[in-house]
Amino acid sequence: MPEPGIYVFDAADVQLTLMPMAVRRALDVCGVHLSLRGWQSLGLPARRDLVQLGAAEHVEVPQVLRALRGCEAEQRPVPVLSEPDAALGPCGELLEAMPEPTLTSARWQSLRALDRYVLTSLARRGKHERLTEALAEILATS
Repeated sequence: MPEPGIYVFDAADVQLTLMPMAVRRALDVCGVHLSLRGWQSLGLPARRDLVQLGAAEHVEVPQVLRALRGCEAEQRPVPVLSEPDAALGPCGELLEAMPEPTLTSARWQSLRALDRYVLTSLARRGKHERLTEALAEILATS
């Protein structure tokens, strides 16, 4: 990872023009949808704060909502997504989507909360090409 909370497959530039997966996690845990335009309306310090909040082991909802205050675009509520449970192992969608079984229960538990979120989210959304990239990057660094 180039910096904590940003993966190579996020294709993030210095200005954080695109929303990294860490931010998607923070928003999902808070039950907030933010468009790309909304993300880009935030100043760079707020974007960096949101990356760090989403990369933490536990997302602090009040801090995320505070960081979103400067957003000029509409934010809409969405169902809150629960975090993947380290003790339960990978979800069925992830196990089915993996090209080969590379995640044992022990390996799953050793991953960071952000890593588990990313893999689960990409599998559930059917983003198999990105999932392959994410698996390679996450398993190489964990």
